[in-house]
Amino acid sequence: MSDERKVAKKGYFHCHMPTRVIFGPGRLSEIGDVCREFGKKVLLFSDPFLKKVGLTERVIGYLKKEGLGVTTYDTIKSNPLCTSVDEAAGILKEEKCDFVIALGGGSTIDTAKAAVVVASNGGKSWDYVWGSDHEPVSVTDVSYSIITIPTTSGTGSEVTPWIVISNPALKGQKAAFGDYRLVAKVSVVDPELMVSMPPALTASTGIDVLSHTLEAYVNVNATPLANMLALDAIKLAAENLPTAFGNGNNLEARAKMAWADVLAGWTISHAGTGLPHAMGMAAGGLYDIPHGVSIAPCLAKWMEFSLASSLNKFASVAEAMDNDVKNMPLRKKAEKSSELVKQLLKDVALDVTFSDLRVTENDIDYLVEVVYTRFGGDVESCPRKPTREEVAELYRQCL
Repeated sequence: MSDERKVAKKGYFHCHMPTRVIFGPGRLSEIGDVCREFGKKVLLFSDPFLKKVGLTERVIGYLKKEGLGVTTYDTIKSNPLCTSVDEAAGILKEEKCDFVIALGGGSTIDTAKAAVVVASNGGKSWDYVWGSDHEPVSVTDVSYSIITIPTTSGTGSEVTPWIVISNPALKGQKAAFGDYRLVAKVSVVDPELMVSMPPALTASTGIDVLSHTLEAYVNVNATPLANMLALDAIKLAAENLPTAFGNGNNLEARAKMAWADVLAGWTISHAGTGLPHAMGMAAGGLYDIPHGVSIAPCLAKWMEFSLASSLNKFASVAEAMDNDVKNMPLRKKAEKSSELVKQLLKDVALDVTFSDLRVTENDIDYLVEVVYTRFGGDVESCPRKPTREEVAELYRQCL
């Protein structure tokens, strides 16, 4: 990613969207036919809830109908652990599987992608994470094709090369890594699978969609393609997240949020994320907070902090969220963007503070250190690059 960012700063950019997306209600039934070209045996990653409600067995049925052998792995937590990844990688090799399917949200998909890295290259998953405290091991091989079936509209992991895992031996610290060869070959995005998402999960994952696109759109690595995708995703999220939150059975709103998630995934694949992700993931690792929830306290504050450095872009964000602001003066329009985000957070019951999530003043120095150790790239990408003292002050304001 660092090389891509250097290129972006010189006025060049890359486009990499290799995932074949099969989108629409009811298209899960095509998964068996889709997978025949990838081998004879699959390791299916799923979470315990999907197994409980019968979705895992439904997918297994589609696969077996096409003559595929299936082994399952469902020991997955909401913030995936490096220890679980290493365990799954061992199973992937022992069972001699040809490819993997990730059925679930970002945690499941990230576990599957990380297991592919370890099974293909050896070592432990934490060896590969980015950070200033060690020299990360490079991914040199990806030996298994990855197929994704997202069941939430949030992380974008179904179409990105990025992975986030946690280390229980380091206070649950989160860290990221990735490689463009880890992008899924196929993603089956069926909005019917999102209908069962409870309101809290709908809100959390939906705010993740919004934060992905906001952070990517205004950061220094933004490309023409990322800009276009981001504004469309921001508009879709602003218009449809409250409806999906209030009425989960509204399939149109679910479908539009599912598409916004795909767009957001492509956006961060080309431009990366920013400071809210760094701050949120540092706090989320310490207190095991769901990803989207951990970002909510700092999103609007970061927008206010960054406003003057990117007035035109924040004004465009406001227009995407509310067409009525179109005739406002530039600065007023830009200032309106954070107000609109605050209102959206209220609409989906995520107008929370870090104190609500158990973070205290005493945690701030530790969290700032994690931000700079694990997520320095997110800091560097900000339109207004903060100092350590400013990051600490933002945490205080968000308490």
